[in-house]
Amino acid sequence: MKKIKLSKKQPQFILQFPNHIRSYIEYVVNVESDGNCGFRVIASLHGYGEDGWPMVRRELGLEIIDKDKSTLYDKLFSNRSSEVRESLMIESFGSQPPEKWLSLLDMGYLIANRYNVVLVCLGNPCMTFFPMTSSHSPNVSIYCIDFVNHNHWVQVNMKEGFPLSPVTLDWRKFRSHTTTTWMLGFAGHTRVQSGSDGPTSYTGTGTSLGSSRWGGTNRGCETQ
Repeated sequence: MKKIKLSKKQPQFILQFPNHIRSYIEYVVNVESDGNCGFRVIASLHGYGEDGWPMVRRELGLEIIDKDKSTLYDKLFSNRSSEVRESLMIESFGSQPPEKWLSLLDMGYLIANRYNVVLVCLGNPCMTFFPMTSSHSPNVSIYCIDFVNHNHWVQVNMKEGFPLSPVTLDWRKFRSHTTTTWMLGFAGHTRVQSGSDGPTSYTGTGTSLGSSRWGGTNRGCETQ
Protein backbone atom coordinates (compact mmCIF):
# COMPACT_ATOMS: atom_id res chain seq x y z
CA MET A 1 0.00 0.00 0.00
CA LYS A 2 1.12 3.52 -0.72
CA LYS A 3 0.89 6.21 1.92
CA ILE A 4 0.10 9.62 0.50
CA LYS A 5 1.36 12.40 2.73
CA LEU A 6 -1.01 15.35 2.66
CA SER A 7 0.83 18.65 2.28
CA LYS A 8 0.56 22.02 0.59
CA LYS A 9 2.14 20.36 -2.43
CA GLN A 10 -1.05 18.33 -2.97
CA PRO A 11 -3.87 20.91 -2.72
CA GLN A 12 -6.00 19.15 -5.31
CA PHE A 13 -6.20 16.08 -3.05
CA ILE A 14 -6.55 17.92 0.26
CA LEU A 15 -9.43 19.98 -1.08
CA GLN A 16 -11.48 16.82 -1.52
CA PHE A 17 -11.81 16.57 2.27
CA PRO A 18 -14.18 18.80 4.26
CA ASN A 19 -12.52 21.90 5.72
CA HIS A 20 -13.17 20.88 9.31
CA ILE A 21 -11.17 17.63 9.14
CA ARG A 22 -8.18 18.56 6.95
CA SER A 23 -5.96 19.58 9.86
CA TYR A 24 -6.65 16.23 11.56
CA ILE A 25 -5.43 14.08 8.68
CA GLU A 26 -2.10 12.38 9.30
CA TYR A 27 -1.88 10.53 6.01
CA VAL A 28 -3.90 8.64 3.46
CA VAL A 29 -3.29 5.00 2.62
CA ASN A 30 -4.00 4.31 -1.04
CA VAL A 31 -5.02 0.92 -2.43
CA GLU A 32 -5.24 -0.56 -5.90
CA SER A 33 -7.95 0.91 -8.11
CA ASP A 34 -9.66 -2.14 -9.55
CA GLY A 35 -13.29 -1.85 -8.50
CA ASN A 36 -12.46 -3.63 -5.25
CA CYS A 37 -10.84 -0.60 -3.58
CA GLY A 38 -13.55 -0.17 -0.96
CA PHE A 39 -13.24 -3.78 0.14
CA ARG A 40 -9.44 -3.50 0.01
CA VAL A 41 -9.59 -0.62 2.47
CA ILE A 42 -11.81 -2.51 4.89
CA ALA A 43 -9.58 -5.60 4.59
CA SER A 44 -6.54 -3.47 5.40
CA LEU A 45 -8.22 -1.83 8.38
CA HIS A 46 -9.39 -5.18 9.72
CA GLY A 47 -5.93 -6.68 9.62
CA TYR A 48 -6.40 -8.94 6.60
CA GLY A 49 -4.10 -6.87 4.42
CA GLU A 50 -5.25 -5.19 1.22
CA ASP A 51 -5.28 -8.50 -0.65
CA GLY A 52 -7.78 -9.88 1.81
CA TRP A 53 -10.61 -8.08 0.01
CA PRO A 54 -12.24 -11.33 -1.26
CA MET A 55 -12.67 -12.39 2.38
CA VAL A 56 -14.42 -9.11 3.18
CA ARG A 57 -16.81 -9.59 0.27
CA ARG A 58 -17.54 -13.11 1.44
CA GLU A 59 -18.07 -12.14 5.09
CA LEU A 60 -20.38 -9.27 4.23
CA GLY A 61 -22.30 -11.66 1.99
CA LEU A 62 -22.73 -13.99 4.97
CA GLU A 63 -23.73 -11.07 7.16
CA ILE A 64 -26.67 -10.05 5.01
CA ILE A 65 -28.14 -13.58 5.12
CA ASP A 66 -27.60 -14.02 8.88
CA LYS A 67 -30.93 -15.44 10.10
CA ASP A 68 -30.65 -13.56 13.39
CA LYS A 69 -30.49 -10.26 11.50
CA SER A 70 -32.80 -10.99 8.60
CA THR A 71 -35.55 -8.73 9.93
CA LEU A 72 -33.09 -5.89 10.44
CA TYR A 73 -31.74 -6.06 6.90
CA ASP A 74 -35.21 -6.47 5.42
CA LYS A 75 -36.07 -3.14 7.06
CA LEU A 76 -32.83 -1.44 6.07
CA PHE A 77 -32.81 -2.55 2.45
CA SER A 78 -36.55 -3.00 1.95
CA ASN A 79 -36.91 -5.14 -1.20
CA ARG A 80 -33.26 -4.62 -2.19
CA SER A 81 -31.59 -7.26 0.01
CA SER A 82 -30.96 -9.62 -2.91
CA GLU A 83 -29.60 -6.73 -4.99
CA VAL A 84 -27.19 -5.72 -2.21
CA ARG A 85 -26.04 -9.30 -1.81
CA GLU A 86 -25.58 -9.64 -5.56
CA SER A 87 -23.24 -6.62 -5.57
CA LEU A 88 -20.91 -8.58 -3.27
CA MET A 89 -20.72 -11.61 -5.56
CA ILE A 90 -18.10 -11.61 -8.30
CA GLU A 91 -17.15 -14.00 -11.07
CA SER A 92 -13.41 -13.29 -11.11
CA PHE A 93 -10.70 -11.63 -9.04
CA GLY A 94 -9.91 -9.01 -11.67
CA SER A 95 -11.27 -5.49 -12.14
CA GLN A 96 -14.93 -5.03 -11.24
CA PRO A 97 -17.66 -2.93 -12.90
CA PRO A 98 -19.32 -0.04 -11.00
CA GLU A 99 -22.24 -2.17 -9.85
CA LYS A 100 -19.74 -4.28 -7.87
CA TRP A 101 -18.07 -1.33 -6.15
CA LEU A 102 -18.55 -0.68 -2.44
CA SER A 103 -21.68 1.41 -1.93
CA LEU A 104 -21.45 3.11 1.46
CA LEU A 105 -25.18 3.40 2.05
CA ASP A 106 -25.53 -0.34 1.46
CA MET A 107 -22.31 -1.66 2.99
CA GLY A 108 -21.84 0.74 5.90
CA TYR A 109 -24.26 -1.09 8.19
CA LEU A 110 -23.01 -4.52 7.12
CA ILE A 111 -19.41 -3.54 7.93
CA ALA A 112 -20.25 -2.04 11.32
CA ASN A 113 -22.37 -5.04 12.31
CA ARG A 114 -20.12 -7.79 10.95
CA TYR A 115 -16.90 -6.51 12.49
CA ASN A 116 -18.44 -4.70 15.48
CA VAL A 117 -16.65 -1.47 14.60
CA VAL A 118 -17.61 2.16 14.09
CA LEU A 119 -17.33 3.11 10.44
CA VAL A 120 -16.79 6.78 9.66
CA CYS A 121 -16.90 8.33 6.22
CA LEU A 122 -15.15 11.69 6.38
CA GLY A 123 -16.26 13.24 3.13
CA ASN A 124 -19.30 12.90 0.92
CA PRO A 125 -21.45 11.45 2.30
CA CYS A 126 -20.31 12.45 5.78
CA MET A 127 -21.72 9.87 8.20
CA THR A 128 -20.98 7.48 11.05
CA PHE A 129 -22.24 3.89 11.27
CA PHE A 130 -22.54 2.32 14.72
CA PRO A 131 -23.15 -1.42 15.18
CA MET A 132 -26.89 -2.10 15.34
CA THR A 133 -27.04 -5.32 17.36
CA SER A 134 -24.36 -4.98 20.05
CA SER A 135 -23.76 -2.72 23.02
CA HIS A 136 -21.02 -0.10 23.23
CA SER A 137 -17.44 -1.25 23.83
CA PRO A 138 -14.85 1.14 25.33
CA ASN A 139 -12.16 -0.44 23.15
CA VAL A 140 -14.05 -0.18 19.88
CA SER A 141 -12.07 0.29 16.68
CA ILE A 142 -13.06 3.10 14.35
CA TYR A 143 -12.51 2.63 10.63
CA CYS A 144 -12.33 5.95 8.77
CA ILE A 145 -12.75 6.02 5.02
CA ASP A 146 -13.38 8.53 2.26
CA PHE A 147 -14.43 8.57 -1.38
CA VAL A 148 -12.11 10.60 -3.63
CA ASN A 149 -11.95 11.51 -7.31
CA HIS A 150 -15.58 10.38 -7.54
CA ASN A 151 -14.38 6.84 -8.18
CA HIS A 152 -11.99 5.57 -5.51
CA TRP A 153 -12.01 4.61 -1.82
CA VAL A 154 -8.99 5.29 0.40
CA GLN A 155 -7.98 4.69 4.01
CA VAL A 156 -7.29 7.78 6.12
CA ASN A 157 -5.34 7.84 9.35
CA MET A 158 -6.50 10.62 11.62
CA LYS A 159 -5.08 12.52 14.58
CA GLU A 160 -6.78 12.38 17.97
CA GLY A 161 -9.78 14.61 18.44
CA PHE A 162 -10.90 14.59 14.81
CA PRO A 163 -14.55 15.56 14.14
CA LEU A 164 -16.86 12.58 14.15
CA SER A 165 -19.40 12.52 11.34
CA PRO A 166 -23.15 12.58 12.15
CA VAL A 167 -24.74 9.24 13.01
CA THR A 168 -27.05 7.86 10.33
CA LEU A 169 -30.79 8.29 10.78
CA ASP A 170 -31.50 4.64 9.99
CA TRP A 171 -29.30 3.57 12.89
CA ARG A 172 -31.65 5.27 15.35
CA LYS A 173 -34.70 4.05 13.45
CA PHE A 174 -33.80 0.35 13.18
CA ARG A 175 -31.20 -0.38 15.88
CA SER A 176 -31.89 -2.84 18.68
CA HIS A 177 -32.55 -1.54 22.21
CA THR A 178 -29.17 -2.74 23.49
CA THR A 179 -27.33 -0.44 21.08
CA THR A 180 -28.53 2.69 22.86
CA THR A 181 -25.26 2.43 24.79
CA TRP A 182 -23.39 3.58 21.67
CA MET A 183 -24.97 7.00 21.93
CA LEU A 184 -24.36 7.02 25.68
CA GLY A 185 -20.75 5.94 25.20
CA PHE A 186 -20.15 8.76 22.74
CA ALA A 187 -22.36 11.26 24.56
CA GLY A 188 -21.37 14.80 23.70
CA HIS A 189 -19.34 13.66 20.72
CA THR A 190 -21.93 12.50 18.20
CA ARG A 191 -25.29 13.47 16.85
CA VAL A 192 -27.87 12.00 14.52
CA GLN A 193 -27.99 13.44 11.02
CA SER A 194 -30.02 16.59 10.80
CA GLY A 195 -30.24 19.84 8.90
CA SER A 196 -27.41 21.44 10.89
CA ASP A 197 -24.03 21.52 9.23
CA GLY A 198 -20.76 20.15 10.45
CA PRO A 199 -20.18 17.27 12.85
CA THR A 200 -19.23 17.60 16.47
CA SER A 201 -15.82 16.47 17.68
CA TYR A 202 -14.56 14.03 20.25
CA THR A 203 -11.24 13.18 21.82
CA GLY A 204 -9.73 9.83 20.85
CA THR A 205 -7.06 7.90 22.68
CA GLY A 206 -4.94 4.93 21.82
CA THR A 207 -2.86 4.31 18.73
CA SER A 208 -3.44 0.77 17.54
CA LEU A 209 -6.38 -0.41 15.49
CA GLY A 210 -7.02 -3.41 17.68
CA SER A 211 -6.93 -1.55 20.98
CA SER A 212 -8.19 1.87 19.99
CA ARG A 213 -10.46 3.50 22.54
CA TRP A 214 -12.97 6.12 21.53
CA GLY A 215 -11.86 5.53 18.00
CA GLY A 216 -8.11 5.52 18.44
CA THR A 217 -5.97 7.07 15.73
CA ASN A 218 -6.17 4.51 12.95
CA ARG A 219 -8.82 5.55 10.47
CA GLY A 220 -9.64 4.20 7.03
CA CYS A 221 -10.98 6.04 4.00
CA GLU A 222 -11.97 4.43 0.75
CA THR A 223 -13.19 5.84 -2.48
CA GLN A 224 -14.90 4.32 -5.42
